[in-house]
Amino acid sequence: MSVDKLQDAEEAVNQMREEVSRAERDAQNAELRRAPIADTATKAHTTVTAPLSQIRTMVNMRVGALPELHELAISIKETGVLSPPLVRATEDADQPYELLAGRRRFGAMGLLDAAEGPREDWRFTLVEGISRREALTMQFAENFHQNKPEPIQFARAARAIMSEDESLTAADVSRLVGAPTAWTRKALRMLDLPASIVERVERGDLAFTVADVVRRGIARGDVSAQQAEELVEQAAAGTISGQELKHGVGYVPPPPKDYDKLSRELDEARWTAAREKTGSNEPIGADAEQRDWESSSKGGGAEGTRGAAAVAGAPTSFPGGELDRTASAGSAPAPTDEHLDAYLLGRLLAGPSGTRHREARGVADPDDGFRYAFSLPPQERLGALRSLAAELLAADPDPPRMLRAAA
Repeated sequence: MSVDKLQDAEEAVNQMREEVSRAERDAQNAELRRAPIADTATKAHTTVTAPLSQIRTMVNMRVGALPELHELAISIKETGVLSPPLVRATEDADQPYELLAGRRRFGAMGLLDAAEGPREDWRFTLVEGISRREALTMQFAENFHQNKPEPIQFARAARAIMSEDESLTAADVSRLVGAPTAWTRKALRMLDLPASIVERVERGDLAFTVADVVRRGIARGDVSAQQAEELVEQAAAGTISGQELKHGVGYVPPPPKDYDKLSRELDEARWTAAREKTGSNEPIGADAEQRDWESSSKGGGAEGTRGAAAVAGAPTSFPGGELDRTASAGSAPAPTDEHLDAYLLGRLLAGPSGTRHREARGVADPDDGFRYAFSLPPQERLGALRSLAAELLAADPDPPRMLRAAA
């Protein structure tokens, strides 16, 4: 490539980047120009003084100990409360104010009271006319931007806000607190899971992304709520892997990148080998085979995956169409290691002893063992094989002598 062409290419790339950046800025500015959902930001603020005993606190969305209170208390001792906590008025004579935002500052002020004696002149910012929905939103927004909460905590806080105003949508709550809409929706859907699974997510025993796969499986009807709970408990106990849990609730991984292209190339190699063997332009096999190939060549898509399976020599069927059993062994090139992995995994699952192992992976019957095996991306097949081998070894009443200790 000449210097001039290289410069032109660089300028074109830079121009494209500038256009993308400009479009992003325009979208962000349009978002900032949108009218607010409520008039919370325009409410009047006044400064009041009160002892901490006159301030009641709301149930906070974040649980557990507050971080670094001692350091914050020292800072307040030295420089004062630079940004007084926000409160709203109540109708309670004993506690006329309720804390809206500033829970850490309030906690640090409490440490100073405990060390030096209660003060009567702590400063607070009173926000006038704040509803309970607005109070929850302000607390939610402060917590979210300080440290992104766990999904279940987030979902419960979002649902509490929505319960105060039934007209609010997940997108509205996202805008009110400055959270991504997709994340809010996904977190809220977590609360539709059985309580025991929600608790697993909250304790960190089950990843948020895996929990969403479980939820989708229940929603599709691939697994019942009770079956999903049992699978999650097995995964938590270590008796099945996370990948087996996902397949047990009906998850089918997406095909590898360029899957259709690779399948077509394998088909072409198979037909080329057949023509070379016969010394003719006509392939070995039935006319129906040729029609299938011609059809897949024209349309691509799902039928184009036939050849990949045929090379592996695997029986029917896996995503992409029926596998070809009619081609002679000599008409196909040698199967790849990945195909052999898939064939062996499918053969083990299809065997008479594979019933329990099929059920753990959501495989309905022996023929579907091959479908499951070939649906796995090649890089996952070896792990699935080893997992199944470990299960078979553990259940073997008479394992090989060199493996008896492992069993």
